Amino acid sequence: MKSKYFLLAAALFVACSDDSSSTSVNDTPSNNGQNLAEPSYTNCIQTVLEFQRTKATSFSENGIAIDSVYWDYGSANNRGNSIYTYKNYWTGTHIDSTYEAELHNGEWAYRTTINTAETKFFHEGNISTLISIKDGISDTVITYFDGDSLATTYTEKGGKETRIYVLKNDTIFNPIDTERIIVMDENDSNTCYDKMHRDGKWFIWDRYEAGIKNGMIALTKTSIEDGVDGKTVTFFMFRRKQQ
Repeated sequence: MKSKYFLLAAALFVACSDDSSSTSVNDTPSNNGQNLAEPSYTNCIQTVLEFQRTKATSFSENGIAIDSVYWDYGSANNRGNSIYTYKNYWTGTHIDSTYEAELHNGEWAYRTTINTAETKFFHEGNISTLISIKDGISDTVITYFDGDSLATTYTEKGGKETRIYVLKNDTIFNPIDTERIIVMDENDSNTCYDKMHRDGKWFIWDRYEAGIKNGMIALTKTSIEDGVDGKTVTFFMFRRKQQ
């Protein structure tokens, strides 16, 4: 079974070598070509897998796309003192600009960033290729996704990196690095856990919770520090209509 994933990663390597005012983070975006949240996306493990597919790019032809993000860097007993948010503004399949807001030491700071990268996208079968060119520098992301297997290769000026995720029996795992897995909660399909193997035991590293908020897909990741809830980040996403 492992040979499938080694070949998958190898194929991606070969393919790479060939070639403002304050805005609430959970406001529903308008005219984004979106299909608002579907009930299936309350399933945590499915949401996490597709989130891994889309989080690294500013482009979305189909599937889920990130609308906005909310970080709270406090612990369970210290929320609201250190916050960072951003909101993406989409034009068709691309992020046109991003609005950021950060609360630190009691003061808010704001910034708007315009996306000036030239983007080229190619799709064939289960493999998609995204090439971004900015200031004469080209970055390439090649993704294989067949519904339960995901492999992504990043080609940047620093070199190449491939990440592989496989979904089987309500568990996401990397067939090459078996020390970390994401598993479904036994009693709640909206919750899953990122676990790390250390000293012969499995420890919860992060908790994911998926649901629908304000008509959008919401995925919250909470860091677990010595058994206590630490910082949280919530990704608000919409599902782009299939072409």
